[in-house]
Amino acid sequence: MEKGRVLLLSAGAMFVLAVVSILSLEAQGVGEAQANAAIRTDMVTIDTMKSFGKLELPPVTFLHDKHTLTLKTGEKDCKTCHVEKDGQVVTKFKREKDTTQAEVKAIYHKNCIGCHTDLAAKGQKTGPLDGACRSCHDAKPKVSSAKLDGGLNNALHFRHTSTKELPSTLKDEATGELRKDNCDRCHHEYNKDTKKTFYAKGKEGTCRSCHEPKATKESRSMSQAAHDSCVNCHRTLALKGVKETGPVQCAGCHSAEAQAKTAAKNKEAVAKAGEDVRLIRKAGQPDLTLVSIEKPAEGAKPVAMSPVAFNHKLHEKNTDTCRACHHKETVACSKCHTVAGSKEGGFVQLEQAMHRASAKQSCVGCHNQSKAEPKCAGCHSQLKSRTKPASASCKKCHVQGALKVPAEPGQMPAYWAMKPEEKAAAASELLKGRADKADIFTTDDIPEKVTIKSLVNDYEASEMPHRKIVLKLVENMKDSKMSGVFHADPGTLCQACHHNTPAGTKKPARCVNCHGKPFDEKQPNRPGLKAAYHGQCMSCHKAMDLKKPLNTDCVGCHKEKKK
Repeated sequence: MEKGRVLLLSAGAMFVLAVVSILSLEAQGVGEAQANAAIRTDMVTIDTMKSFGKLELPPVTFLHDKHTLTLKTGEKDCKTCHVEKDGQVVTKFKREKDTTQAEVKAIYHKNCIGCHTDLAAKGQKTGPLDGACRSCHDAKPKVSSAKLDGGLNNALHFRHTSTKELPSTLKDEATGELRKDNCDRCHHEYNKDTKKTFYAKGKEGTCRSCHEPKATKESRSMSQAAHDSCVNCHRTLALKGVKETGPVQCAGCHSAEAQAKTAAKNKEAVAKAGEDVRLIRKAGQPDLTLVSIEKPAEGAKPVAMSPVAFNHKLHEKNTDTCRACHHKETVACSKCHTVAGSKEGGFVQLEQAMHRASAKQSCVGCHNQSKAEPKCAGCHSQLKSRTKPASASCKKCHVQGALKVPAEPGQMPAYWAMKPEEKAAAASELLKGRADKADIFTTDDIPEKVTIKSLVNDYEASEMPHRKIVLKLVENMKDSKMSGVFHADPGTLCQACHHNTPAGTKKPARCVNCHGKPFDEKQPNRPGLKAAYHGQCMSCHKAMDLKKPLNTDCVGCHKEKKK
């Protein structure tokens, strides 16, 4: 009896061990598969049948560039897989539009498997044949996508508008010659009656104004519209023999390497164009304007805050795309973000849209992103984070000045009644009085070195090259007008370290005046002197990504004491 029980326990233990071994091997296999998975930029998921109902099998993972390369070696092109309509390749596979479930399914199976079968018959390497359903319909594909989002930023847009390879197709009414601007090559409006697109001069908007992430009854998805227009245009230019044209393969837009090359060419084109050239040309878009509220609703409480003088041209130069500020349409922020909030603006009030610190598209949020750059983060990482700007900073943007603006009875000046050219002139006048260059005290007022003796029992006294550090921080800001505006007052730069000394004080308080030695238990929120020094200096070095001295290199600041 006892022997049987032992055998039973042994068998049970062996069974558990076997199960664990199997699961371990399976887990190991999955791990290896994931580790060895190919990273592709041309991975396309074909799930077209989903629009007809629940999928019978998993979607197909299709490698587009791999197939394109194969076709090229066989002296074939896009028309092998795509039909052509009005001289343009249709992005859908072997059809102009989806018809019935059975017909679409047959198109894929007949043409994909048929092509593979023909290649196999010729003894060539090819894809899955008839019956190997799971080879294409794989729920766990062996490849993963590394596709980066494509996009048309301001610089790339400028390269398109300034190239001679894309002349306008329209004639000027006055001269009868082709227009100098070529906006009609891409921009269009949709006529609901004729169900066709047409060019409307002066009404050029962003692609996303009409093309949503997903297709609607009236417009294609943003992705499909971009591929239809961009790829076809690039392909047409290539067929004409243009030497340098845009990409027609996935990796040409969506790989990190291609995007780096495009960025370099963009930078070169902008530098060659010069400072006075507008990268984005939009009808009626001024270089300068006033950001102000729309006319308040009847009975609404007047808003007393002064408008902001906004340099649109300067901001355009310092952002990659209009969508850095705008959402779908390039219209005034106040059109959707009203003082009280509206449905069109997601009920985000104008004040919030401009000042929300965590929003990338708000003024404050965008400026905070700049503060996070290493050359700025050394100081700004030390400052207390604010949900709203400091009150002293308000006047940096809301420039005070005597503007001749008509006022309505009981209301603030009617900035909304000003014409665009009047707003531009007013903004220019206000900006004349605003400093845009960082200022500091004279060199003689900045101590060359500061000797710190708090650790003299263990190390030699530490000498901090104070003046060198201050001048380096000023050097980091010289090309940024935004930094200049907010650091125009002497002493502002000192605030990151001397955080409790009023701005403008030439001789700030010493650290020991507030940070006791040792730590004061009665003031737990105030670190001791040693902790204050290390917290300030080491955090700054880390935030600025300084390699010498590293924030962990003790002897880089404290020389070992001679015995």
